[in-house]
Amino acid sequence: MHTGPGRLSTLRANVEGSKQVSRGILRWVALGAAVLAAGMAAGCGAGSKLASGGGFGPVPGETTQVTLVASSAGNDRLVRFGLTLNSLSLTNEAGTSVPVISTPQQVEFMHLNGSAEPLLTVSVPQDVYTSATATVGGASFTCAAQNPSDDSDTTATYAYGATPNSQVTVHLPEPLTVDGITMALSLEMLVSQSASFPSTCYYSGIAQYSITPTFNLAAMTLAAEPTDPTNGKLVALEGLWASAGAEAGSFTLAAADGSPLGTTMKTTWSVKTNSSTAYQGIGSAGGLTAGMAVDLDGMLQADGSVLATRVAVPDADTTNLVVNTGPLMLVASSVPVLNQVNREAEGSLEFIDGWPVYNFGNAKFATWGGILNVASLPFPASFDAANMVPGQLVAITSHVTAVGRYPTYAPATVVTLMPQTINGTVLAEGTAGAFTTYTVGLQPYDLFPQFAVQGGQTTLLTNPMQVVVYADQNTQMANSGSQTVGSVLQFTGVIFNNNGTLRMDCIRVAEGVTK
Repeated sequence: MHTGPGRLSTLRANVEGSKQVSRGILRWVALGAAVLAAGMAAGCGAGSKLASGGGFGPVPGETTQVTLVASSAGNDRLVRFGLTLNSLSLTNEAGTSVPVISTPQQVEFMHLNGSAEPLLTVSVPQDVYTSATATVGGASFTCAAQNPSDDSDTTATYAYGATPNSQVTVHLPEPLTVDGITMALSLEMLVSQSASFPSTCYYSGIAQYSITPTFNLAAMTLAAEPTDPTNGKLVALEGLWASAGAEAGSFTLAAADGSPLGTTMKTTWSVKTNSSTAYQGIGSAGGLTAGMAVDLDGMLQADGSVLATRVAVPDADTTNLVVNTGPLMLVASSVPVLNQVNREAEGSLEFIDGWPVYNFGNAKFATWGGILNVASLPFPASFDAANMVPGQLVAITSHVTAVGRYPTYAPATVVTLMPQTINGTVLAEGTAGAFTTYTVGLQPYDLFPQFAVQGGQTTLLTNPMQVVVYADQNTQMANSGSQTVGSVLQFTGVIFNNNGTLRMDCIRVAEGVTK
């Protein structure tokens, strides 16, 4: 494998009773005064500030517990985009700035494309905020392509040691009203506007590129029964069990896309369970132990915690456990070896010798447990060593403390097919049993067209430029009514290789991103 160059740095990643009741009464009293004042002001030609926060308008001197939720919107040109978010501040009409992030947070945004995860919960003064600013430390993005010189699989990582503040933009689609006891804010990275690089990814010579992190920051409305990431549904949160919580069945999970467990930048989630929580690989939350890898689905709560709907443990052995999640680039046919781009990493050896190479000869194969309709799909959906194909997103566990040089590779223990998001054009629509089908056209820079056609691999695709998407009554249609031929949409689900044809068991359809 080769790593493409970058002008400044190109590298391979080795690298909150009674108080609430009392406050509520006070807010109702304050509200009466606020409404009266607003009415008088309107009569004098001034505008009201009661806007979008979800409470009854800001109360001077009061604060709101704000949960910041990270997400992204991008096409498929990048396989990884990580950065250190040093700070995020809100500024009111008077020009007063208040911090939302003051302790640096490491975030990988491409795994949040079509998804979301909470970052932190902080206390913010109630007010109407009209602008926001952010600062970013180190940042890097990675694309993957075939090296035109020898057709080998190639990753090119472009990085800044520190991103100039002038290159970081935070858009507020509308003023943010921070009010009420709790609320949530969505910080969405606009990936296509945040990076520029050679169109071919791999570049001979000095590549011209830029990293200009660009975000939308907006209020979120959390639903009691959320249906998608925009209203609090969280899918495939990956992390290590860190500690038990004070409540029965609760625990803390350390996110896989942050810095190593125990460091100050590590993002952690407070997780709660109830009688409806489903368990896979363990019998209950009591079966979790320190350092155990957890795959979690849940619902974001008003206090910033996650109520788990599903808790899965793909590999219960925590000895020297390493978990790398990312897309496949190569599955060799002559030897049981695969190449993977590392997107999320956790464990004793977070990065296995840069982009990992595994021997999967003795590995166990599994499919993500968040889909429950596999048996009803109108095609035989399976995932194993014989039909694994480059472009699929997988989580791989191993138990290593070091990796030897070629031809020694890290032995894969469990390889799990994970949900992924693709961005494409609807070429055709149809039905198959209880499913609506969409034939989706990909772009040449997508991973399937690039890597699932190389010789010397176990499986080659019949048409790597297309994915047939299967949606049923459980599929969330975030843009209902616009699934028409010619539309550019995002589809999230698990992609199977069915005799050379890519087929997705879809969990969500949303608006697409310009190619």
